[in-house]
Amino acid sequence: MAGVALAARPGAAPSGPPGSGLLPLLRVALPLVVSRAGLAAMIVTNGWMVARHDVREVALASLAAGTFGRLTEVFGAAILSALPLVAAASDRGGARRGYWRRANLLALGLGIAGLAAAAGAGPVLQAAVDRPDLAEGAAAVVRAMALGLPAALAALASAMYLEGIGRSGVVAAWILAANALNLLLNWLLIGGHAGFPAWGAYGSALATTLVRVALAAILLAAVLRVDGREPPGAGRDRAGAGAQWRLALGTGGTIAAFHASAVWLILFAGWLGPLALASFASCWVLTMPAMLLAIGIGDAVGLRAAAEPCGSGRLRRDLAWLSAVLLPFSLALWAAPEGVASLYTPEPALRTVIAGLLPVGGTVLLLDGLSYGVGAALRARGDVAGSTAVQLPVLAVTPLLAAAFAFPAGMGLNGVMLAILATSALRLVLLAARLRRTERVGPAPGAAAMRAGPVPAGGGAR
Repeated sequence: MAGVALAARPGAAPSGPPGSGLLPLLRVALPLVVSRAGLAAMIVTNGWMVARHDVREVALASLAAGTFGRLTEVFGAAILSALPLVAAASDRGGARRGYWRRANLLALGLGIAGLAAAAGAGPVLQAAVDRPDLAEGAAAVVRAMALGLPAALAALASAMYLEGIGRSGVVAAWILAANALNLLLNWLLIGGHAGFPAWGAYGSALATTLVRVALAAILLAAVLRVDGREPPGAGRDRAGAGAQWRLALGTGGTIAAFHASAVWLILFAGWLGPLALASFASCWVLTMPAMLLAIGIGDAVGLRAAAEPCGSGRLRRDLAWLSAVLLPFSLALWAAPEGVASLYTPEPALRTVIAGLLPVGGTVLLLDGLSYGVGAALRARGDVAGSTAVQLPVLAVTPLLAAAFAFPAGMGLNGVMLAILATSALRLVLLAARLRRTERVGPAPGAAAMRAGPVPAGGGAR
């Protein structure tokens, strides 16, 4: 699912000049798009390079990433949730460094939890897919991925801090460099070039783990270089700590529910066979770049909505621009699915099934992208609990509907896609109705704090 593979992350950026055109919106969104796209580009690269190696290896990578691999996104969302707090902090008493320290503590604890979960991946995967060959291979990939989880979360903690103090350019530059290194290591370890072993999906996971360790070290050094002396009292702000833990729990919990639904969909595809699993996962990998664009613009919509009175009209125009930006990507998937699939993999069977899924994937991309923007606007209006309550029942229904369509109704993978399409449309309708009500009656209690918005830091250009 296009929206499933992605965590809902609040962004931090200067609110920028007012205005209702596309350029002012993109001016706020661009730093968010670049950093989020860079983080996810490694996932796209891994999927693309493994897909060109072997169909079975795609199934292994998809099963690992679609189950235990989602811990990175859930845990990462909890850590990144403090980003607006860092950006808005006046730094009296070292408040910003306090957020960073607590984010690193959270990264350590969640990283250890992820390692423990990966240690028991084999039996869980075996029970889930009932395919010993797939379960054993995917468990090895999970363990390789888990080795890099603590480093990945520590890198996010430092990235969150740097972006919050106005150094998003530093983060973007190093993430782009990390992608280049990931590409090289994938080439060496997937197919076995330059004397290295051909490890397939396991090699891809190991390559990304090595990159994450390097990125964590580099971003930690960047934090210390930019702001090396810790202010007295950093991390002792009880009010700030409470806000950070509440944001982490709420954001992480919501994203966990979102991914739990997606895990069932991955398992259903696995029950239909390696080709179905590889095709299903590949479809959403191909929609991911456009969804990352939707996330960046959606966060910008939320930031601008936080500074606008309800009913001003700019929010509606921003959401219209978001749909206009996404529409060309959806049109490409509707009009030329075979061409897009052929760019992804040369394997004829895999290419054919992916091409059949992409038109539905393009529609879900548009629906989920708009849902993300509407959800960001609702959070900006202070309606966090309401928007969550709208989405959770839909997320619970999605796998139930997918199972009914895929198995008793005999629709197979097409049934899974139909269930995703139907519930994505329902989610957008419910969120839009919630936003319309919020615009009519005014923001929820507590929205004033969000309207304070992030304060641009003077430490560097974005």
